[in-house]
Amino acid sequence: MLLRLCLLSCKPNNTSGPTTMWRGGVGGYMKILIIADLHGYSDDISEFFKKIDATGFDLIISPGDFTDMFNQPPGFSQHNIADLILQKLVSFGVPLLCVPGNHDPYEIIDAFEEYDVNLHGKVRKFGGETFIGWGGALTPFNTAFEPTEEETKEALEGMAKRAGDDFILILHNPPRDTKLDRTATGEHAGSPVIREFIEKRKPKLVISAHIHESIGEDRIGKSVLFYPGPFYTGRYGIVTINKGKIECEIKRVILKA
Repeated sequence: MLLRLCLLSCKPNNTSGPTTMWRGGVGGYMKILIIADLHGYSDDISEFFKKIDATGFDLIISPGDFTDMFNQPPGFSQHNIADLILQKLVSFGVPLLCVPGNHDPYEIIDAFEEYDVNLHGKVRKFGGETFIGWGGALTPFNTAFEPTEEETKEALEGMAKRAGDDFILILHNPPRDTKLDRTATGEHAGSPVIREFIEKRKPKLVISAHIHESIGEDRIGKSVLFYPGPFYTGRYGIVTINKGKIECEIKRVILKA
């Protein structure tokens, strides 16, 4: 509770324009840690941070599925689990930005706002970079957080107008017809609207999640697309931005014996 109160006291005032965070890279250099698709494995977070040096990163980005609709301990709600995971992530003292996944309840946005980590539907500036974010994904499974393609298009275009020409896009759902949206059956399941947006607006970097079997890096034009894989398998990503050059790495640690 003390940690939460301290974080709340540091929140910037809400504005209609981009929100500026309090820390960032230096001299055009930024190192970002990507933790995606946790699916409720909160115990693994503490073990993970024992094995890496979180202080070496300027920013942590988590692009959704903090919880799992079909895998939650008795007596715990998805909101309870999301809150526990967020507390662990912010406790490492590295600025954090989040969007929800399709498994996450809509109430998770309130938790993001409480901890001042929300990027869903937001434009935020950090370390000289501008970030915009949109979470959730349409699926055949009637999951919790599924904005329509129309809602997605409207939100992305609205944020892009505020962000300007140079921004980084954080998503849960990947764009259609890429290396990052192919399911185990070989079908492409990403969003056509998101792909159209990337082709039109040309963000320099797009970080996504959602389709666990399609990890890696791809491009749409000059836009770099990256998904390091699900965290519950020990996978995480490192993105380095150095004077405009973007490098993406997939890493893995053994979280359980």
